Amino acid sequence: MKFIDINLFNNENIKKIRLKSYSWEELIGDKTILYEAICDLLLDNENLFYYATQKESTKTLKDTRLYVKKLLDKKIIDRNIDDVFKFIGWDKEKLNINSTIFQGDLAEYLMSILIDRVTNIDTLISKISLKTSPKMPSYGNDNIYYDYENEIFYYGEAKFYENLEAAISRAKVSLAEHANSLEFSYIKTHDNVIIAKNDTKKVNIVEILEEKSMNEVSIKSISFIVNDDVYLKDDYESKIVNSFGTIEDVEIKSAEMIMIFLPILSKDEFLKYFRSRL
Repeated sequence: MKFIDINLFNNENIKKIRLKSYSWEELIGDKTILYEAICDLLLDNENLFYYATQKESTKTLKDTRLYVKKLLDKKIIDRNIDDVFKFIGWDKEKLNINSTIFQGDLAEYLMSILIDRVTNIDTLISKISLKTSPKMPSYGNDNIYYDYENEIFYYGEAKFYENLEAAISRAKVSLAEHANSLEFSYIKTHDNVIIAKNDTKKVNIVEILEEKSMNEVSIKSISFIVNDDVYLKDDYESKIVNSFGTIEDVEIKSAEMIMIFLPILSKDEFLKYFRSRL
């Protein structure tokens, strides 16, 4: 099952993601269709090793696929996946789905998977892979992204809220808190954990980080919001305008910030479904 994006306000920087080939009536009638599609992405072996580990063998998508194939051939994939789950705190027997740290990690991870699929922007640093403890979040912005074509860095922020307007408000605050030189220094000094689709892209971005200062690069923001209070296009547009003031304010903000929304229909039901799939 594929996810597609729909532009809000006819603006390519403001998108709503939906599941292709299904109407909202069908998904509301059986939410597990949507939840199964999302969990298939979250629990995919390649995604787990690409986004949620720091293994040198999984720093590019090509390497990740080869590594997973090797583990499958040796019939040891389950043991390795169990280690990933334990490290990020996704132990089915102990998992607290109401934990804000867990929900934040889940949203960050899903953010990278979907942004890599529905935009021309690539994940550069996946913060879930940098966790030092399952009980603690990672420093700074939730993820770092890069637009190789236009040479733009993006500071990412993921929110998993029931209420859309509250999520937008909090995302704006979080992005403002981390839009500083310290964050760019963090990226420059963590080029060893950069992931990329292939070796050429990885070398390209490492060279840019070595050669340029913060003032010499373009930096923007990207927010990914999972909510359950609205799902229709018109309702999203109304809530977004309420959050920013006027449609003109939305247009101005979208020039410096990409916004992507995923209606989850029921946050509580999804989290329970996710735990059942572990």
